[in-house]
Amino acid sequence: MAGKIRIGLIFGNRIIREGRRLLLQSQPDFDIVYEESDGLIALEAIGELAVDVLLVDNRLRSLSGSELTRRFLRRNIGVEQQLPRFVLTGPFGSGAMALEAIRCGATDMVSEEETPEELLEALRGAASQDDHLDTDELVEFFRDQGVESGSNQRWLLRLVGLSETESEIIESLRAGVPLAEIANQAEGFSKMLGSALDSIQERLGLATRAQLVLALAEAGILSL
Repeated sequence: MAGKIRIGLIFGNRIIREGRRLLLQSQPDFDIVYEESDGLIALEAIGELAVDVLLVDNRLRSLSGSELTRRFLRRNIGVEQQLPRFVLTGPFGSGAMALEAIRCGATDMVSEEETPEELLEALRGAASQDDHLDTDELVEFFRDQGVESGSNQRWLLRLVGLSETESEIIESLRAGVPLAEIANQAEGFSKMLGSALDSIQERLGLATRAQLVLALAEAGILSL
């Protein structure tokens, strides 16, 4: 992306926040434009900010980081302006925390156990707005975390009135065809696939591709 990456730091613990600030200020491509410790205050403020990525600790005052992320995205998915990306952080990493990060719409989850380099990589990856992911690996992760295919049928209620292309994609996925294979069906179809997935994602009110894959699995469209 052109220019510096505008970062917001939302941490309940002042000492940890100051440490993260020092790390990010050492990077020439980062500009810290917002700081807050209270989840509810941040929820009302960040919609008015010119910010690219929010680094949000799960331990906030008033509201957890995951709930802040969930509420903000539910309010704002579908608006014309580009929304900030969220990277969640916490003291320890786990499969359950990684799954919760996906559920709430965060782009990534980086714990305090991980290196500064991994945190910087996650922030730059979030800012790039690149939603490329390994669907097979993600499905395996959901399976390992005990997500059940077809466990949330409410997603199907929103998948009505799809375009012909969108319907074909959904039916291919239901038949077990991998996304990578769908993208290779015909010349130029890869770009069309991306646009169709964007449309389905917005229809479901979701912020990331990982969230979309989880919803399609819970709808029973993707088998686990």
